[in-house]
Formats: sequence, C-alpha cells, structure tokens
Amino acid sequence: MGSVTEEIKARIDIVDLISDYVTLKKAGRNYKALCPFHSEKTPSFFVFPETQTWRCFGACNEGGDIFTFVMKHEGMDFPEALRFLARQAGVELKPSRGRTSAPKEEIERLSELLAEAARWFHHQLLNSPEAAGARAYIAKRGLEQATIQAFMLGYAPRRSRLSAHLRAAGYTTHEMLRAGVLTERDDGTLRDRFFHRLMIPIRDRNGRTVGFGARALEPDQVPKYMNSPQGPLFDKSKLLFGLDMARRTIREQEVAVIVEGYMDVMQAHQAGFTNVVAQMGTALTEPQLRQLSRYADRLILALDPDAAGVSATMRGLEVASQVLEKEKTPVFDPGGVMRWSGRLGVDFRVVVLPEGNDPDDLIRQSPEKWRELVGNARPVVDYVIESALRGKGELTAQEKEQIARQVLPIISAVESHLQRRDNIQKLARALRIDEATLMIWAERQRQLPRRPRRVKEPPKQPKSDKTHGPRREAYILAVLLVHPYLIYRANRRLRELGQPPLSDDDFTLASYRAVFRAFTSALGQDEYDPIDHIHRNTDPWVAEEADALLADFPPDSLPGDEKMALDWTAGVLRLRISALKRRLVEMRYLQEEIEAAGDLTLAADQATIMQQYTRDLGRLQKALSSELAAIRHI
Repeated sequence: MGSVTEEIKARIDIVDLISDYVTLKKAGRNYKALCPFHSEKTPSFFVFPETQTWRCFGACNEGGDIFTFVMKHEGMDFPEALRFLARQAGVELKPSRGRTSAPKEEIERLSELLAEAARWFHHQLLNSPEAAGARAYIAKRGLEQATIQAFMLGYAPRRSRLSAHLRAAGYTTHEMLRAGVLTERDDGTLRDRFFHRLMIPIRDRNGRTVGFGARALEPDQVPKYMNSPQGPLFDKSKLLFGLDMARRTIREQEVAVIVEGYMDVMQAHQAGFTNVVAQMGTALTEPQLRQLSRYADRLILALDPDAAGVSATMRGLEVASQVLEKEKTPVFDPGGVMRWSGRLGVDFRVVVLPEGNDPDDLIRQSPEKWRELVGNARPVVDYVIESALRGKGELTAQEKEQIARQVLPIISAVESHLQRRDNIQKLARALRIDEATLMIWAERQRQLPRRPRRVKEPPKQPKSDKTHGPRREAYILAVLLVHPYLIYRANRRLRELGQPPLSDDDFTLASYRAVFRAFTSALGQDEYDPIDHIHRNTDPWVAEEADALLADFPPDSLPGDEKMALDWTAGVLRLRISALKRRLVEMRYLQEEIEAAGDLTLAADQATIMQQYTRDLGRLQKALSSELAAIRHI
C-alpha cells in the first residue's frame, strides 16, 4: 500500500488540495494561511510545495502530508482518507483480500439502491397529495424546509410503489431484499417494507445512505418507529444518526452531545447545535463509543429525563466503563469528572433535562436553556449516585449493598487512590454505609483477571539492518509488531535525551503512520498480540499493510536478542533525527518569511526554537554514535 499512497501523493499537489479548504497566500517559496484547525488572527499555517507537507506553527503545532490534512479536516481515519484521495487522484485501489462479509461491488450496488430509494421517498414527501399528513406532521414538529432538505426526509405512500420504481431503475428483487426495502412474507409473497410513514434516511459517518428510520403517522400504527433490518450496510449498533453532518463540528469543538431520537438531532441542528448525534437504540454501544472518541474529548449524554431515559443513560455509562477499561483504567478527577488516560481519552458528562422535556421540546422552547444545560453538564459520578438513589425511601442493608455493587464499577475504577477514596466517600455518605466496606468491594472489582500473552517460538539469527528512509520505517514497524516490548525501551531512551516518545509524526508515509497508530492502540489490551488485534479491530487496508511489513521482514529474521534490540534502537534514533531535520527545514522556510516581513521579535523567537532543535539534533547524533559503538562490541 505504500506505493499506492505515493502514487496518490504524486498525482495530487498539496497546494491545490489545501486551497480547496483555506485561502492560501504566497510567502516566498511557500504559502501561508490562517490555520483551519484553531482560531487565530495572524497566519501560522504554512504549506511547503517542495516537501509536499504542511505545518501549523501556532497553537496546533501539527503537520503532515495530504493524508493527515484530510484526516484532520474531514474527521476521517486513514483508510477513509485513502479512498477519498484515491478517487480524486484517479487511482484504483485493489479490493481487500477476503476481509469483508459482502463483496465490494455488492456493497456499492446496495448503497446506490438505498440512495435512489431516499430520493424517491423525498420526492413523494414534496410532491404527492397523499403526503399532506406527513407534511403537516413535520410542520407541527417545527422542522423548516432547509432541515427537510438537509436530512432528505421522505414519505412512504399507503400503497408504496418503491419496488416498482427500483425495478424500473434496474435493481433486482434479491438486491431489494438485501437492502431491506422489500420483505418476504411467510407464504413467500413479496411486499414493500414501509407504508404510510415519515421516512428518515440513516447515513453512515461518510454520508452514505445505509438504511431508514420510519415514523408512524397514525396513533394506531405500531411500532411507532421501525428501522431497516440488519443487513450488509445497516447495523444500528455501529451507527450514530446525524454523525455525517455533525462530525466536523464535533472535531472542531471536541465535544459530542448524544441524544435519543431522530427529531432531537434534527431540531438541534436546525437551531445551530450541530455537534448533536443520536444513538440508534436504547443505550450507547461499544462501536458507537469508539467512533465518537475519535472526534471528541468530551461526550455528553442528554437523554430523556423519564425512567427509560435514566435507564438508558446508566446502561450507556456501564458500556463506557467496560469498553474503556479494556483500553486503560478510567480516571475521575477531583471534580468528579470521569476521564480515561488510554487512547480514548474521554470525559463523560450528563445533562439532566427538566421534567417533562425531551431535547426536541427544550430546544424549540428555549435554545438558550439548552445551551446552558449542555455547558453545565454534570460530572458522571454525581449523576450515577443520584440516579441510583432516586425515588428510594429508607433503604434496607440488602438494598444498600445492591445499589453499591451496581454503582461501584462505574465510579471506583480510578488510577489515583485519593480520587477513588473521594468518590467512594460520596457514595458512603449517600448510602450511609461503612466506607471501609465499600473500599474493599471496590478493590475486589478492580482486580480483574487478565489473559496471559502468547509465548512465541525462539527466533532465529537476525539479519543486519541496512535500511534507509522508508525502508528503515518499515523495518522499525515490523520489529514492533513482532517484539512490542521494544517500544518501551525506545521511549525510555528518547526520554533520557529529553525527547517525546516515538509517534506517528516520526514516519513519513501515511500508511506507516496508520500502522503505528493501530499498533499503539493494540498496546492497550492483553487479549491478542498486536498483529492479531490489528486484524480484528482495524480497517483491512491497515491490516494488509501490517501483513506486507511482515512479509518484507519475516518474524524469524527478527530474533529480539540484545544486538538486534540495540540495532533497532539506533534505527529509532535515526528516525527521530530525520524528523528533526525535516522540522528544521520547515523552520528555515518560515524564518525567511518572517525576516522578509521585518518582524524582528517573531524572528528572534523562531531562532530560539531552531537553536533548541539544533541542540536536540546534536544530542541525538551523539547518542546514535554510542549505540553504534555498543553494537560493534557485541
């Protein structure tokens, strides 16, 4: 895949690409602009045509190539950015080797079918006399024409003719059954699935229609809401309604608000609260949580205040507790805010809505009240304890123990003993129960058994590392996949030299950055070796790149002895030296621009930074010489 990414980069000029997003101005040999990723008045965002890279020298302090720019700006992961840029470049991506449950061609065909169905339902809503009741319902709910268009709302007639329309468009009965717009009765007869309902297209995070939510329009219609059936495209446990429209705002604000219903989302977006999404079920699921954690540092649950809403909120928090525990232990700060120091890094909070109001009602009645409630979302520790005790009178000893055991897994799994004690003290006071007893229960629940790592066969003799440039990057990644413990050795060595840990920014190829990110994610679990975890939990493109690395550097050629470990650590130092040299080149370009502008103060600041980089470079080069000397003496 490395060659594919390089072909895409050869066909797409970074200046042309970024010009589609921001206004670039010529600055010597380079281009500058206001950074699109944070608010600023003086341009600190630079594009370097010679190296086909970009860098923000302001608050972001981020940079990269065309792939990293699209990933950050569009909220995509690497495989999504790869497909996006491949289409722009006219580069054909070879299909993954047997990694999807349905062939790519079928998926694309079903997606086109559902998009056509959405257009047909939308046309019926806007033009059919029979849709007058649906239009009246929409007006009653206060949805404006722009919102109807943005969400492509539609109407399924009482005697639906969708299947006839799709057959005329060239789609088969089998395809309509697979897409979930046609259903087969027990007697073998076929009929359209949706009748006399408001049709709400459900799209994935990339805006592709994958199914429908259908709202009843008559009081006696059951169920009130019905969704498309589970299929190749539609899996409600993995979908978040509105994420395709909310993703950019969530990325910018780093906050996602999760509500319960489609109408809640549409009303929120109409009022300008475009970081709102809805879970596709009665509780937040693990895949939904993982998706949102890629875009947001804070997740706010704002479900209905009735008993069902409280129950859904608690189940969502329990799922979060279980999922994030796999990654790394959750942390409650002294204010009661739950954070995870693992890769998800989520701060969970809860909005408590006024009695009798759901988000839809509240936003229509008082947008400012909604803004205030979201801004003052409650720490989850307080919410969990209060919810567990709501409506309870005097508790028996048995009831207290039952509540405590229910709540403890959510509020007590913390890294800091002091924080854990503070949270448990809150629960002890609320339940009027002995604090020491709660501490013992909490400690028992924290001590979960872990599966042992698989023991590998003794490796063979190593091959000498004669790698340079991208080849060195491939070697370093391959060794990490086989001997993951070496990452700690490398990071310790870098820390001794006053350097930050090894990161994806040290790699030049976007595909290698993606593998490194997948590797670091794999370190947060103990169930599988990194390569197995990557196969199970990442996109096929990334897994195939990892396989290609191990094909170039077979595990039996990477013995993991002291000589190889020293050789590999030297390679890491070379990698960091190359990364620092790239930064110095970028800084020199910037220095020329600053000096030409006559900004002596900023020029002095930049010179100080460059001097620090130069000193860092000297220390790294000296350390590399020591590593090489040690290798020669083995």
